[in-house]
Amino acid sequence: MDTIRKEGIGEQGLEIGRRFFHSPFAVRYSPFAILLWLFALSLSACISTRPVVKIGLLAPFEGVYRQAGYDALAAMRTAIDEQNPASVDVLPLALDTSRDVARTGQKALADPSVVAIVGPFWAAEASVLGGQLDRTKWFSPYNPVGDVTWRTEWMDRARLFADKEGRRLVLASLPAGWLEAAEKIVTGPDGVQAGDLVLWLGDAAAGADFAAALWQRLPDVPFGLDAAGVETVLQRAGAQAKGHLFALAWIDDGYSDWAASHSPNTPAAYTVYRLTANILHNLNGQTTATNWQPALFIVDAEGRLRLLSDR
Repeated sequence: MDTIRKEGIGEQGLEIGRRFFHSPFAVRYSPFAILLWLFALSLSACISTRPVVKIGLLAPFEGVYRQAGYDALAAMRTAIDEQNPASVDVLPLALDTSRDVARTGQKALADPSVVAIVGPFWAAEASVLGGQLDRTKWFSPYNPVGDVTWRTEWMDRARLFADKEGRRLVLASLPAGWLEAAEKIVTGPDGVQAGDLVLWLGDAAAGADFAAALWQRLPDVPFGLDAAGVETVLQRAGAQAKGHLFALAWIDDGYSDWAASHSPNTPAAYTVYRLTANILHNLNGQTTATNWQPALFIVDAEGRLRLLSDR
């Protein structure tokens, strides 16, 4: 009897065949072989035939933001491992958004096994996707609440911090379609004055250059942005950022306990973790009601993100 064993290797499904030849008499007349064959049959009957579904992750896996993307993927995998849905097998589908967000979104939608999509990371990317976004299937880390109120809550949290610091909140690099705000809008570092506090709403790499130039002139002015861009600013601005950089992220009351027992434990990774966990609960027929809150983090003198507990 001619038996062939195949092994799948890599993303392209490369198969390498190895042939093993056995005498048919050895199988027919060996009691041990017969018992082994019967055991294999009984074992195959126990193999899971559950359906396989995928959760898409639209995140940057190349370029300056790749660390945020890999942290998000690790968080999604952890959520899948910990939740372990009973009815299906779940796989993450990581798709890179660093080059063409619209095309990446189309790839995710074209796969019929994708039941939900986490991403994109930033509001500017969502505007590129346009009509592809379906809030019943897409869950965005920048807007986990799923409606336009996130912008108001985001701004209110930044205003509260500015008031506490005794500073004036100013905005920089507003995305297209952003709601009008009463705050002053600056187009360059020279528009910032002593006593201001800057909230950057655009691309993190450009924000890092803005912040570095700002701190050359006004080293004590706080500069803030989405938590997913913190690593980029730290890399580009260096020691200048420590003690003066703050970040906004969506978390709930479970963040602190989660951060103490998980790695990576960045606030941006937690948002992906919680969104993934909620999706898995829904697959199990459970309802979820996450109390999303825009939280503010400070980068301390050691370069670590520290959650501010005041509201």
